[in-house]
Amino acid sequence: MQDDSNWLRDIQYEQYRDTAEDPAFIEAISHVGHFNYLAETNFLGGWDEDKERRITFLLQRTLQEALADSGMHNQSMLEARRFRDGLEFAYTDPDYEFRYVIDGRGRIQLSRPASSARQFHDWYRRLMPMLTGMIVRTIEMIDDELTGFERDEPEREKSPYKKRPRVIRLERASFNFAVAVGLPSATDRTEDDVLLPNVQILNHSLLRRVPSQRGSLTDPSTISPHEFGKIDYQVNRWNDEERILEMYKVSAPSNNSWRILVFNFAFGGDTYVPSQGERKPFSQENFLTGTRTAEAYFEFFRQRCLCGFMRDVLLGGGAPEDDAANPKDLPPFSSIRGW
Repeated sequence: MQDDSNWLRDIQYEQYRDTAEDPAFIEAISHVGHFNYLAETNFLGGWDEDKERRITFLLQRTLQEALADSGMHNQSMLEARRFRDGLEFAYTDPDYEFRYVIDGRGRIQLSRPASSARQFHDWYRRLMPMLTGMIVRTIEMIDDELTGFERDEPEREKSPYKKRPRVIRLERASFNFAVAVGLPSATDRTEDDVLLPNVQILNHSLLRRVPSQRGSLTDPSTISPHEFGKIDYQVNRWNDEERILEMYKVSAPSNNSWRILVFNFAFGGDTYVPSQGERKPFSQENFLTGTRTAEAYFEFFRQRCLCGFMRDVLLGGGAPEDDAANPKDLPPFSSIRGW
């Protein structure tokens, strides 16, 4: 079941950290938030209860093979439950916990709860080289078992031994990462501290103005904290050559006296709808590969999200290239596990 990202298994956390653009910053991110891989197919048929037992068995076999190939083993920790129009498999091992879900619309989701960055790395390098095989087998199962037919009647009469072309395919998919950081607690506050510490950080890099009580734009430092509940900043970027959609988002919620910043990142493939010109359809063959699985984690999440976007946000825009000899200091922060 392993794919062309099998080399991932040999990358220990220390190598992952030390080969980053900013190893010290990677070391400072001690925890990562909830992760999920979401894949959506073109299946429209709904869930056939008569197929439930066979579907459960086929998915169980697929996941058990992935556990064996990944070296996680401990297959007794794999549990299954049925919900309306779907199945959920939960692997409850305390070190490698994850969930694998398929619903009646052919949506497939692999998720893992928040954990230490080191534990997440160990989980990712072991299980994710199996991802392509898991998803391909699940799509084939949907096509074979849930469509309810083998091939069209006229085609069967012409070629009784010929298999019909695959109908069910992947329409879009994405790797979704999250990291939350906490700023110094309110008990450490001095008279010079600002009332909205997370908004102040955004104000130095991304957020210049917010709507006032009258609706006009004003400096966020002039606004009373009780006037806001949450501030979001999000940008989507399209890589035309690779046909990859990237999402960068940071939120400043009012939780814990405005002392939390939540970062969310997505690396996905989808049908691209440009402002002009022809649409570019999603390519399952281009995205559903081990190369993309490795790129999502090493190049996108580690380099562009953590060492790029997140670091620059916390630096208030990043150190200027022409002033590399006097880089800015990062504000005190700690990454938060339970987010």
